[in-house]
Amino acid sequence: MRRQRNSFKTLLILLIFPLLLLAGCGNRSASTESTNTSEKTNDDSKDLVKVKQVTNWFAEPEHGGNYAALMKNFYKDAGIDMTIEPGGPQISSTQMVASGEADFGIVQADDILLARDQGIPVVAIGAIFQVNPQAILYHADQNIKDFSDLNGRTVYTAPGVGYWEYIKKAYKLDKVKEMTYNGQLTQFIRDKKAATQCYITAEPFSLKQQGVETKYLLIHDSGYQPYANVIFTTEKMIKENPDLVKRFMEATIRGWEYYKDYSDEINPFLQKYNPDLTIEAMKFGAEQQKDFIYGHDAAEKGIGYMSKERWLTLQKQLIDLGLIKKKEDINKAYTIEFLPNK
Repeated sequence: MRRQRNSFKTLLILLIFPLLLLAGCGNRSASTESTNTSEKTNDDSKDLVKVKQVTNWFAEPEHGGNYAALMKNFYKDAGIDMTIEPGGPQISSTQMVASGEADFGIVQADDILLARDQGIPVVAIGAIFQVNPQAILYHADQNIKDFSDLNGRTVYTAPGVGYWEYIKKAYKLDKVKEMTYNGQLTQFIRDKKAATQCYITAEPFSLKQQGVETKYLLIHDSGYQPYANVIFTTEKMIKENPDLVKRFMEATIRGWEYYKDYSDEINPFLQKYNPDLTIEAMKFGAEQQKDFIYGHDAAEKGIGYMSKERWLTLQKQLIDLGLIKKKEDINKAYTIEFLPNK
């Protein structure tokens, strides 16, 4: 089952950031590990720059373009010997990138602002999802029309995360029984009146396979709209290796352009890194996420685009919720200069 891909894990690692800096004093400009490399190798690999990126979960369609760039050698074309390390419940991409253990990572947009508020110098360089596929899932036979209808119900979610704090405040949810989401759906299945966090690219499909019909309220529709699967690096990487950052992003976006039309080709490659995910589930996820990645602003301005207005709105929401304290120059938190044609 899915984990909470948001700020809960970031809040935990913020407390140990000084230790991360010490651990990262021996920072390397490229990864020395080779856990996940392209299927193809060549004699020129010694001339490539070794780079590691860490995702925010096990390999799945939400990372399809990154793996497409690996499989199709787009990273090698850009002079990069790429390692992709899948995330997981015990892995923080913020921690790994901040400490120098990885060069690039994937988080949610609010994770970037939470980290920077604590002095962690990470910078967003592209947003794969224009619309976050996270949602509140409920049984299809329940009379739920909007978030205010969650009052009086049990809701499984991660405590203290931005979207849930926002929804509780905006929709006056003072009668909700909050339960900590643990990645399992057993209790949700049993309790017809319960609701749970989910990703619409995954849980609706897996539950339907079990005979459970569901509907959902998209978090984006609540008014809380952080970009999802945001690719990030450090201020140091941008300052010292801007050309590498540019080549990395161009190859990654090229991978996402390829995955749009050829996901059926890439999904078996994804499955090698996540055998528990079926091809049918990946096909469902790839179709569900298309508009969220390739539509909206990305349709006109390209995959990965981020607007200043969205970042400013998110910053204000986090300040209003008391989750961040400082209102720093938002231009320091993100940049689109490394996206293709920028």
